[in-house]
Amino acid sequence: MMRFSGVCSAIVLVVFSTLAQAEQAGWALFDKVQSAVKQYNFDTSFVVLKGTNVDTYRWLHGRADGQEIEHLIPLDTSGVDILRRDALVYYLLTDRPAFVTRSHSIPELPALFFEPKENIQRLYNAVAGSSSVMSGRSAQLLRLTAKDASRYNYWLWLDDETGFPLRIDILSEQQNALERWLVTHMQISAEMPENLRSLMEAELPAPGDSVPRSAVASSHQLTWLPQGYTQVEEPANIPQLESSLLSYWLLSDGLHQVSVFVQQAQRLPTQAYRDGATTIYVQNANQLEVTVIGPVSIETARQLAAGVH
Repeated sequence: MMRFSGVCSAIVLVVFSTLAQAEQAGWALFDKVQSAVKQYNFDTSFVVLKGTNVDTYRWLHGRADGQEIEHLIPLDTSGVDILRRDALVYYLLTDRPAFVTRSHSIPELPALFFEPKENIQRLYNAVAGSSSVMSGRSAQLLRLTAKDASRYNYWLWLDDETGFPLRIDILSEQQNALERWLVTHMQISAEMPENLRSLMEAELPAPGDSVPRSAVASSHQLTWLPQGYTQVEEPANIPQLESSLLSYWLLSDGLHQVSVFVQQAQRLPTQAYRDGATTIYVQNANQLEVTVIGPVSIETARQLAAGVH
């Protein structure tokens, strides 16, 4: 019996050692992804697939003389360019003044690329997968599996040579792909892309030139939060909804953001649908309309709406 117990203990130790090595290899790949999008000079194009909808973007990034710049161009939307120089993000609009915010990344890009690894490790386990060929390049799979079953999982494919992300799938609880981020063109160079050099020197508005945020005075309470989420103390202004909002909360777990809006009821039925990985849930009750928007399950959105009092 003692010999049998010793064998079992040895097997357990081997299993835990193997799992620890797999986890370590997974996070090493994650480091490689984050380094690639922050350190390389590149000019790339990607698409975001949400069901039958396809959005196309061009993304340029450069570093020179201690400065960083990146430019995101939505190719399916005219009249808007998004530019980041170091910690300032500029929304350059053709029909109205530029909007300026402070951030070390462009919010419209996948947050996985920029969020500190410690925050991701709090929410996910990382496991290196198999290699495959993608767009003619050798790619390594990295699976990020949520520690909480209510969160979506991520599968990332990295270019073996550079670590640059080639594809990201956001998977539902049933492991169905809700949304896909896919690189269609990638060029990495030693020098900064030429058109970024002129943008580095361009004269742009200061943050103070933006429209200041006016807080929404909340007359309600949000009594339930999903596991790991906290309220953002000063959420960004939403000019389009300011006149109709009764209460507004922005929630974050460090990687994802969920918005909860309270307005006067429009006498519409409660409804829910998904736009890719984003759930939009609208509940009408007690003469109030509660809208929840974010990358959470419909059940989580329902619980949030029910938590408004």
